[in-house]
Amino acid sequence: MKKQMKIGITGITGIAFLSLITTGCGSQQVSANGTNSSGGGTATSTSQSSTGSGSKEVDLVISTLTNPFFVSLENGAEYEAKKLGYKLVVQNGNNDISTELNIAQTDIENKPACLILDPVDTNGIVTAINSANKAGIPVFAFDRAPAGGKIETFVGYDAIAAGKRAADALAKSLHDSGKVVEIQGIMGTNVAQDRSEGFEKELAKYPNIQIVAKQPANFDRNTALNVMTNILQAHPDINGVYAANDDMAMGVLAALKAAGKAGKVELVGNDGIRDSLNAITSGQMYATNAESPFEEGIKVAEIAGDILNGKSVPSATTLEGQLVTKSNVNQYWDYLKTIGDPND
Repeated sequence: MKKQMKIGITGITGIAFLSLITTGCGSQQVSANGTNSSGGGTATSTSQSSTGSGSKEVDLVISTLTNPFFVSLENGAEYEAKKLGYKLVVQNGNNDISTELNIAQTDIENKPACLILDPVDTNGIVTAINSANKAGIPVFAFDRAPAGGKIETFVGYDAIAAGKRAADALAKSLHDSGKVVEIQGIMGTNVAQDRSEGFEKELAKYPNIQIVAKQPANFDRNTALNVMTNILQAHPDINGVYAANDDMAMGVLAALKAAGKAGKVELVGNDGIRDSLNAITSGQMYATNAESPFEEGIKVAEIAGDILNGKSVPSATTLEGQLVTKSNVNQYWDYLKTIGDPND
């Protein structure tokens, strides 16, 4: 049996409602978009979640803290953990699976009440999940779904829907015709794979739009700058770019500025970080699929608190993003203020 709940944000005009969907009662396979899928870690929903050693410490291993998205997510998690009254220890995986595994193993040896993982690599992280399972430590994942292992739950945005939303936005900005570039994320993660899949399948509905180049830039601004600079040399006549996150979009924008093409080539990103919202306001970026990391961090810490207190948790929680363009960017800033996001 499944339970679904949608929570809409009221009082925001011109913006699609943010909704939160929780699925409970029984185990399921979860993917990076939070929906049922084969090949994901097994998420179990229990009436009473165990808390291992009885510790009041929750360890959160985050993929990187150089990306503004994850810095804001960390802020949201710390904000909620402080409110709930437990100790949250945040550690940086530095976008390296070996580093992340070493951190997780040390955490497991220290027996926290709960271990939270944001996989750098969705296959590689399974080793840490299996170790936590053997140690009897509740473990769950967020943002990027693991390929295996038993997890309490998964929290994340719908990555396929994000890619589709970006494709439709880019097509609209180009009046359904043109040459475009796709800048992909870390392709060893479900998020990058699903955003790319959603984008490409949706863009196929527009026969007069052609993807002339696509290349990973690993969700990194400087890498995207270099990748886009090279692509512009091979394809100087492009009309639009989709970057699978806003940090890469800012690297793309820097390359466009250097080539004198900023504001002339349509740019769509994903996340809704401060830099992208400012670029939208100035007309240098068409849109972003906003996925509030601060809100995601709050939800992650809230679920950890439930596990800490032996409460039941849903087997998956899917947060829905929303398209932000120049027409509603001010309303989105206002929304960020309502949830206490310091990014506003």
